Amino acid sequence: MRAHENSPSLAASPKARVPSGDPAQVLHRETMLGSVENDLELLHELVEIFFAESPGLLARIRAGLAEQNPEIVERNAHTLKGALSNFGAHRACHAARELEICGREARLEDAAAAFPVLEAEVAVASNALSDYLREVKGEHSPR
Repeated sequence: MRAHENSPSLAASPKARVPSGDPAQVLHRETMLGSVENDLELLHELVEIFFAESPGLLARIRAGLAEQNPEIVERNAHTLKGALSNFGAHRACHAARELEICGREARLEDAAAAFPVLEAEVAVASNALSDYLREVKGEHSPR
């Protein structure tokens, strides 16, 4: 059985479902800085890698759902969860973990229903990371 590409759970725009909330609560700054031993340059590199890799990970999860391939869903959700954990993005990590478990248990219908939440949480985390980088850059720019 193949998932329909026009299924609401697969075709929903992540921008339409971005959860609201204080961006300062999206990331755990101590976790972010601790993961790089307070090296802001390294943190910036990790964020740039995340920005480059996360769209592909989400696309592979979406493809795994469309192809009814639980291993692809599990593997890419796991990778995304690990990347998000570097930033203390707990809600996004939880959403990725949910898809990882669904993939492991071959519950693809549940995974498809949870995917828009993951997309939205990754969007929120990405926006918060962008804001954080701007803030840090402003604090460390010559005046």
